[in-house]
Amino acid sequence: MRGFDRPLKPEWVYEIINKLEVGDTISDYKEELDKVLIELNGKTGKRKVRTVIGRYFLKDLDKPRQRTVQDSISFNLIKDLGFEKAKPLILFNILVKAPILQYFSKQLFKLYSGQRDINSDFMRRKAYEKIGERDIARRSLRNFLSTLVDFDILQQVDRTNFKWRQQLEVSEDNFVNFLKLYSEFYLKSPQVSLYDLPEHLFFYFDLPDVKEVAQKYNNVHWDYTRRLKAAIVTLY
Repeated sequence: MRGFDRPLKPEWVYEIINKLEVGDTISDYKEELDKVLIELNGKTGKRKVRTVIGRYFLKDLDKPRQRTVQDSISFNLIKDLGFEKAKPLILFNILVKAPILQYFSKQLFKLYSGQRDINSDFMRRKAYEKIGERDIARRSLRNFLSTLVDFDILQQVDRTNFKWRQQLEVSEDNFVNFLKLYSEFYLKSPQVSLYDLPEHLFFYFDLPDVKEVAQKYNNVHWDYTRRLKAAIVTLY
């Protein structure tokens, strides 16, 4: 399982995306991108953050050696939004693409979704059992919890304890973008069952009424099919 190598701030991702265009050679903008990461000390730390942002936002997931910005749904959706709307989408994009963060999210939802304080030591021990590689588990969990702090979802109380702060609000039109990412990168299918949306991916967000959104954008972004025990959108 690939680790999550550095914590990400939403401002970094948003500013870097808005400094680039599809087709740009990423290395040509190294100095300009490093200015976005000015609070980081050292070339190595900045390089690793650029690598993580490149992996999840600038390149195809299965082609890490790509040198140019790809014409991807993630890049284009975020670039078209203001920062506050892009912020929840940036986080969701990482969640649907990173299996290790999906695992941590399952643990957070299962153990702590009732607003209980989060003990990272306990989560780390559970991660050791699942992932096996202690360094990857420890580093990835630390980086993910730090990322949730930077997204204002968690508040760090001390070295090992965190409190829930808030959910990120998602508007109706932005939830359309969520379903596009979820369909393409998590399901890898255009057909989405609204009754089967995994809670561990969505509980970080204050969502609109899902079925109302499905009806509102029927014949615009998707075909919406309703049956007694099913509500399915098929994205165009």
